[in-house]
Parts: sequence; C-alpha cells; structure tokens
Amino acid sequence: MKKEGLLRSFYVFVLVLTALYGKLVPAQSSLAEDVEKLSYYTENYPPANFYDNYVLKGISVDTLKLIWQKLDTTPKEISVQPWARAYRNVLLRDNTVLFTMSRTPQREKDFKWVGPVFHSNHVLVAKSSRKFQFDSKEQVFQHRVATIRGDISEISLRQQGFPEVRMGKVSDLKQAFLMLRNDRVDMMMISIHGFQHVLSQLNESRNKYEIVWRVNKIGNYYAFNKNTSDAVIDVFQQAFDSLEQERLAIKKKYELPAEEY
Repeated sequence: MKKEGLLRSFYVFVLVLTALYGKLVPAQSSLAEDVEKLSYYTENYPPANFYDNYVLKGISVDTLKLIWQKLDTTPKEISVQPWARAYRNVLLRDNTVLFTMSRTPQREKDFKWVGPVFHSNHVLVAKSSRKFQFDSKEQVFQHRVATIRGDISEISLRQQGFPEVRMGKVSDLKQAFLMLRNDRVDMMMISIHGFQHVLSQLNESRNKYEIVWRVNKIGNYYAFNKNTSDAVIDVFQQAFDSLEQERLAIKKKYELPAEEY
C-alpha cells in the first residue's frame, strides 16, 4: 500500500508538472511570436534615422538592431515614410512601431513606449545675417517658421501659441532647411543634433546660421501601437536597458551633442 501511495503521488506530480509546462511554453512561444509580428516605421531625420549610400542607419536604427540581436528575433525591413503618414499607420494599426518619437503628455495614452533613445533640444534657427534678437515669444510670432508636418516641431510651436498661418509645413528636415536657405521662411524649428547633421549633409557653413530661440527639451522613444501587449514592451525595455554601454558608443559614433544624451 505504501508503494502504491508513492506511485500515486509520483503520477500526480508528473501530471501537475506536465500541466504547468504546457502552460508556460505556449506563453513563451506566444511572446516570441508577438515580437516577430511587429512592423517598423521611421522617417528620414538624421542622425536618428537616415540613408547613407542607400543604407538606413542612425542612432535609433543601430540601437534597434542591437535589441533585435538581444531578443534573438529576425531582423525586419524598416519602412521609411513621411512623418505624418508613418504616425497615422502606427496609431491605427496593431503590431506596429514608429521611431523615434518625442514623448509628450498629449501622445502619452496613444502609444506604448520604450526608451528614451536620446533627447532633443528643439530650437529656432535663422540666418546669422538676419541678426535676430528676441525678448519675447510675441516677437518670435511675427516671423515665418519652417516645420515638419505632424512632427514635434509643429506640435511644440502650436503649444507655444505660434500662429498657424506663419508655419511653413513640409514633409522632411531637408525641405525645411532648404526653405530657410532660400529665404522662403525666416527661421526653422529643429533639434540641435538635427541641425548639425543637416549642415554636414548639405555641406553648409555653420557660421551662416545661428540659434535664436530655445523652445524645449524632450525624450525620444520607440512608440508602439497602444494595443501592443505589456509583455512585449517589457522585454523590449529590458533589452534596451541591458545595452547601456553599446548605446553610449552609438551616440558618440554619430556625434550626438552631450547635452542631448
């Protein structure tokens, strides 16, 4: 009887273990499948994400590739689109990610977040020859400014009360800069790192331009569609956090200003 009791206890133990294993393995498998389902969107905005000889690279792109390696997930194609279109896609479609997005109170509940990848100091830049000196926002409001449509640059100006009719809205950073260079606007709204990179990319002299107004500083993240499971967000954030030294090296590689780390 004692032997039969031991056998019965052993069988019960095996059954419980099998049941637990059956629950745990599908959960792990499901999480991996959820990660594999993700589609990625970005814009052309150096040095975070940009093409160099037809190769997509940048701080956010390189960091994402390291996260993929950490999670042992298949590298995916990244769709480069104008910001407003990419934003709309990720806002409305499940299993999508957009980077790099400034995390603002207005956007907080519309997405789930992993990061911050880096920070942006947003400023107004003008030609040095204009010799602008502003004592108040109201003086700034008298001038036309180039912004990227739907981007944090447009949103930040609107939050400052900047008149909509004085915004020259375009689809990417290069177009905004060319509007400034060709005197179609008086200033452009841009991050410090974006300003440095576009000058280098277009072989423009830094001395021809100057920062005339500082607007804000905001963290930039990978933004996931809000229906993404918390488990997926957690594994991405854990992988991101574990890459601290690698992320620092990437920022240095792309010469990100230290104030925007």
